[in-house]
Order: sequence, then structure tokens, then C-alpha cells
Amino acid sequence: MIASLDDVERLLRPVGYLGLAARPLYLLPLLRTGCLSELLTVEAADIGWAERFGVLMHSLEEQTGRREDTSSGRHLEELMPTLPGLVGSRWRGREFALAAYGTYRERWRQAIERTGASLLVPPAPGGAELLTDKVLMRDWFEHLGVPTPASVVVDRVEYPLLSGKFGPTFVAQRPRSSGGNGTYLITDASEARELPQRDCWLVSEYAGDTTFSFHGFVPREGMPEVLRPALQLTGVEGLGSGFGGYVGTDFHAPALLPSPVLAKGRDAMERIGHGLAGLGYRGIFGGDFALRADGSVAALEINCRVLGSTWLLGELELAADRLPTMVRHIAERHGHSTLGKPDLDPVEAVQLTIRHSGGPGVLLNAPPGGVYALEGERLVFRRAGAGLLECGPKESQECVLVNLPGEGTVLHPGGILGRLVARRPLTTPDGRSLSPHGRVLVAAMRSLYSFGETAS
Repeated sequence: MIASLDDVERLLRPVGYLGLAARPLYLLPLLRTGCLSELLTVEAADIGWAERFGVLMHSLEEQTGRREDTSSGRHLEELMPTLPGLVGSRWRGREFALAAYGTYRERWRQAIERTGASLLVPPAPGGAELLTDKVLMRDWFEHLGVPTPASVVVDRVEYPLLSGKFGPTFVAQRPRSSGGNGTYLITDASEARELPQRDCWLVSEYAGDTTFSFHGFVPREGMPEVLRPALQLTGVEGLGSGFGGYVGTDFHAPALLPSPVLAKGRDAMERIGHGLAGLGYRGIFGGDFALRADGSVAALEINCRVLGSTWLLGELELAADRLPTMVRHIAERHGHSTLGKPDLDPVEAVQLTIRHSGGPGVLLNAPPGGVYALEGERLVFRRAGAGLLECGPKESQECVLVNLPGEGTVLHPGGILGRLVARRPLTTPDGRSLSPHGRVLVAAMRSLYSFGETAS
């Protein structure tokens, strides 16, 4: 049983896990606890991370010199063919256990084994088809007694017909999509006509402006757990993402929601957790919910994997000397039982993702990652830091900049400029707009960059 950080050092560190993720930040709790020996990513690590955590890091960005919008997931497929050139024969005869952010694909192991290494892959979770198809997922929610938005499956989105059913504003989604990619807000007939041609669309009522989420965990032993709630920040203007695009998380904001709303979310998460346990799934799952105007709650979807906010949850857990949920997830997938200590008290922790909204440009000046302080309307570097653990209290006016591209990188539209991590709110309480403080911080961060034209 792994129940403490001492157990992690004794049982998991010697394994030397190979991390695989779109960006190093997503696996920060594994880096902080020393579980990783090497890391394969699409985006490059912030300067100094390899030395700070004693991990060899290899990225597609270092090979190509560019950073693009990675929300489609295709960039991991581009990374794998570069492995022989990245690692040479150094992995030959070595055995790694896999610690991955997303859904594992068999061809990743095949590519790694061509380098001479052996990759130990955790068994596939149960109910894989159900957990990746939004249409099947909605039907399953109803079976569990979990409320969902009214929806219909169609092969073509016809605005007159569907607006008569759902009202003038509704949502169209690809059944298999994540992170807001493939989700469209439809407000008129022209937007419906502009949708990509597909055989199947999940069309739903627009359930509400405010969305929140819970982390959950299904252990090998014991009952499913409901962990911290958070406000989901999506499509916030000024951050470079469109409707439905995930742009951040606020772990304190749920304290502003009515307690019956959170109780309804927890009840739904408990039902889903028991359902997942019955399917044989083990590990992290996240549930996304919309708050309707009448105070009711609708379950939008679940994601059965490490989430985009799990790293920030890990920062809170490490600050409290608790076993990070991400570490538990990896351990359980590889056959270890774990014991956690859920904490639901409100806590001040926010992250925002800022994307490049201009045309392709080469970075002439880019800030180093670390702790910054707001002085007037300028961000001034204070010290090194990788995440929330290094950020001072909210009264200090400090924030942490992470996930930053380096000078000379060609940044494409939608590529991540960086993330702001702070201990005070950066959006309005409903999560729909930047707060005045958030606007100042985002503008100050953007001003730290300058671009030149790319070579034709």
C-alpha cells in the first residue's frame, strides 16, 4: 500500500518511469516527487526544469523550433518517429514503466521498443468505448440517474429544426473530442452551415454559462472518492481560445456557488464513480457540470485520465504533505494500491492558459519561467519557480509564469504563450470574463514578448 510520500520514495522512485505528455507541466507532481527518469513531450520544458528535477527531457519543439496549437493531439504522433535520433542507443536494454497524461496508444510502445527499450504499459481500463464516446456516455449517465442536457444525435445540423427544439442557442459536438476541441456554439443558421461535414453530431441544449468540475478517484481497494471541485474556465475573452476551449481552473471559486449546487455535483460524481468501478476502471476521472439558471445541475461529460488541472491539484496536495492524486493514478495503473486523504476545503489556486492570437512569428524576446511580481502594470521577475508551491501569498501580488516558449521559437496561432498561476482570482465569479486584476496580469504577460517575421 502506498499511503505517503515516504512510500513513493521507497516504491516508485526506483522504477524510473518514462513520462509522456503534451507538455511537461502536466506531469509536475511526478517530477516533484522524483518518479520520472525521462520525459517525452511535444512542447519544450521551461529553462532549468531538467536540472531542477534531474530528469532527461526530449521534446518535439526542440527538434522543429516551433510551437503550435496542440489541442488536436496529433503532435504526439509526430514525436514518436524522432525517438531514434533523440536517444540513440542509450535506451537499449532498459526497462521503463509508462506514466502518460492521456490515452495510451499501442504504436507508442512500438516506437519506443524500436530504440531497444522495453516499455511496461498498464492494462487498458474497462469500458474504454463508453468513456470516449459522448453519445454513449450520455446514455450511460441517464442509466446511472445522473441528469444531462437535453440532446439529440443527428447527421446534419439543421438550424431551423434544432433551434425549434433547443432554442436559438445550442451546442454541437463531435462525439469523440476533448478539451473543447470539436465543440461549437451555434447561434444562427450561418454557423450551422459552416460546421465541418461529419456523419454524426451530438446536439445539446445550452445548459448554462457557468461550468464547474470535480476530480474523482476510483481505487483498487475501497470506495470511489470525490475530490476537490473547481470552476472550469472556458472561452474567456482575451486568452486566445474560442467557445468551449479550456483556458484554466479556479479551485477557490466553487466556494461562491450555492451549497446545494455542489451537493448535486458530488452526488452525480458518486454515482459515476461507482459506475466506473463496476466497469473495472481504476484511477482519476473528472466530471464536468453546467449550472442552469434555475439552480439545477447537468453533467456534460467525464474524462477518465489525468486532467489539465491535475498538476495544480497536486501542488495543493504536496503543500499539505499529502500523496498527489496523479501519483496515485500512475501507481494504481501499475498494480499498487494507494490510500489518499481527500480535502474539500476551499483553497486559493488559479491557472490561466494564454495563447498566441496573432499570425506566425519568431520570438525575439521571451521571459524566463518563474515567480513574478506585479509592480504597477509591469511584471518583474523575482525568483525561480515551477508552480504554485513557489508562489507567495495573494497579498504579495506574485504569480508564476510557466509553460513558456524560448527565444527563437516560431509561435503559430493558438500556440501557448504561457500560463499564469496565482493565489487570487483572475476571472469574475462566474468564470466567464477576466477580472480587472486578471486583465492587468494578462496584458503585462503579453508585453514581455516581442515577435519578428518568420523566414518565407
